Amino acid sequence: MGDHAAVGNSVKVVPDGVRAFGNTALEAADHVARAGAVDLQANLSALSSALGLIGGDFLAAFAAAQSEHTRAVAHLSLAYASSGTAAHDTATGYETVVAEQAAALTNAAVSNLPGAAQ
Repeated sequence: MGDHAAVGNSVKVVPDGVRAFGNTALEAADHVARAGAVDLQANLSALSSALGLIGGDFLAAFAAAQSEHTRAVAHLSLAYASSGTAAHDTATGYETVVAEQAAALTNAAVSNLPGAAQ
């Protein structure tokens, strides 16, 4: 049983694919941020003139709700941006480790050649 390699126990990473995911996440962050941009004061001014004095309670609730919405959208944008940045850092990390391992294996192979200085 111990002599058989388990199928599916390996990971193959394509750094450019990870970067493409990162680019998509960064683009989504930008789109979400732009879609969520709200001029709260302009909205309140427009509603205030339309609702007058009797709409004060509504305006207070609306301002609180829109403020919370703006905060939540900014948080979502930050999550997308963080994912994009992490993907780019991960791709670079994989490439660095692969390059270091290749150099170490090359050095080990060269040092074991006949006539190599020990």
